[in-house]
Amino acid sequence: MLGMIPKMQGSNKALIIEERMLNRLREKGYKLTTQRREIIRILAGDSSHPRAFEILQRARMQAPSISVSTVYYTLAMLKKENLIHEIEFYDRDNRYDTNVSNHLNLICDRCGKVEDYRDELSVLTKIIAQNSDFEPFRFRLECYGFCQECRKHL
Repeated sequence: MLGMIPKMQGSNKALIIEERMLNRLREKGYKLTTQRREIIRILAGDSSHPRAFEILQRARMQAPSISVSTVYYTLAMLKKENLIHEIEFYDRDNRYDTNVSNHLNLICDRCGKVEDYRDELSVLTKIIAQNSDFEPFRFRLECYGFCQECRKHL
């Protein structure tokens, strides 16, 4: 299937992602505090690739005492365990993606919106393996351009 990654029903997809993350952390022996659970719940339910400060603001609605350092520490832990990808920018806040499968991120250079796009990317890994002495197993691709809304204002 070419194109945008199909969207599951929001709450079902969020629950699946949340359980996958919690189970992995349990297996690794991490302490699952209320604050960590809230951060994971927010990430699992948000496909917009939120920024850390957005996660903090939303987490404070349920856990008012949560600190900035707790959010960043939890994000670093999730990244270390390959449960999220961090999309790094040189000129704006980093974004966080719970879709850790091989896919392309479409990034609007004007507003910063990030969308997942999945093409037949497995073909690319086969081509690389056949034409080089390199065996790829993971990749991250980013494509910069303008989203539909921003194109209206160009």
